[in-house]
Amino acid sequence: MDAIGSRRLRTMTLCAPALAAVVAAITAGVAQAAVLTPAGRLERAVQAARAAHAVRPGAASFGGQARLASVSCRSASWCMAVGSYATADQVRHSLAMIWTGASWRKLKNPRGAALKLVACSSPRFCMAWGGPTGAERWNGTTWRTVPGPKGGLPSLTCASRALCMRIHGTLASVWNGSSWRDAKATNVCSGSAPGPCGMASVSCGGPASCVTVGTWTVSQEPVQESFGFLWNGKTWTRTGPPGDGNPAAADSISCRGGFCMEAGEAFSEVAGGGIAVAGAWDASTTTWTDVSPNLGTLCTGPLAMCPWAASIACASKASCMTLGGPKGGQFWNGSTWTSAEPVSAGPGSALQAVSCAGSDCLAVGWRMVAGKQRTLAEMWNGSAWSIITSPLGA
Repeated sequence: MDAIGSRRLRTMTLCAPALAAVVAAITAGVAQAAVLTPAGRLERAVQAARAAHAVRPGAASFGGQARLASVSCRSASWCMAVGSYATADQVRHSLAMIWTGASWRKLKNPRGAALKLVACSSPRFCMAWGGPTGAERWNGTTWRTVPGPKGGLPSLTCASRALCMRIHGTLASVWNGSSWRDAKATNVCSGSAPGPCGMASVSCGGPASCVTVGTWTVSQEPVQESFGFLWNGKTWTRTGPPGDGNPAAADSISCRGGFCMEAGEAFSEVAGGGIAVAGAWDASTTTWTDVSPNLGTLCTGPLAMCPWAASIACASKASCMTLGGPKGGQFWNGSTWTSAEPVSAGPGSALQAVSCAGSDCLAVGWRMVAGKQRTLAEMWNGSAWSIITSPLGA
């Protein structure tokens, strides 16, 4: 999202006589209002203008546009959603709100024009991509700006307040509780032939259990395979998620505890096009199981591949949800995939992200209302989706 700098209004301070009057009144303990000079009245007007300019999310007078970009849930009664909103005069602000399981609680705007991604390890710790430095940290009460790694925080995941991870191409960076540091080089593309190579997604199920997935080119015949790396808190170990075809790629992954679900894509000669690929990781046995959904041929053409899931989120080994893709949302119940298409919010609407906890999943994005973007939130209760009211959603 493009950042639009906020306008700065020039302020004037109270003149010396007015300031002296205020100080004298406070010193004497007199509970009376200080008489404002013209400069003082201007100062008060400027402050009022600022307050009116930074429209509070959910205010009845809001006439701008708003969207939610990401969500992270730690329980069915606690989720953090982030995004941005723009006032009627096109000044943009970051947006953050908490879902309590029954209603939304709006938060004071984090710094910056937008938050693009959020990952939480508990209600007392979240990390978000955005703000002046590219990183904002939630401490359970307020958002604070922290120095971010070069390249931002795409594919962000957090297992604790002392461990977050992000990937950027072939580079992994780790948050150690106080700063971001590049992880020891994994050299994921060592030996790769010219062609696609890199990590696409990472997820941490615990402080010593992270899995990253991606694709690398073995040869230019072509032979392109999906790959993964396991992080035990100290070292990386290479692993191979399922890839039922060639070329193949792993696109996204979501982990809870020792369980992970990976969503990928591959070309199948039998199908004559791209097919869906999925793999379930069990940390206790250090094995992958092919659990690819049978969605038919998703796209056609020579060596064609296409993602079947734009995003994936798991609450447990018996509850995973995907968004997007040519066949829409899919739900994993521990043994099979079934269609779970969200409710349509009308033309121009889109769900950007999903997060699951317990038996519920929360998806966020935007909808169009009278030609303007408004926030959109939908809840999965274990069997069906429904639209729930969200701040700046009307």
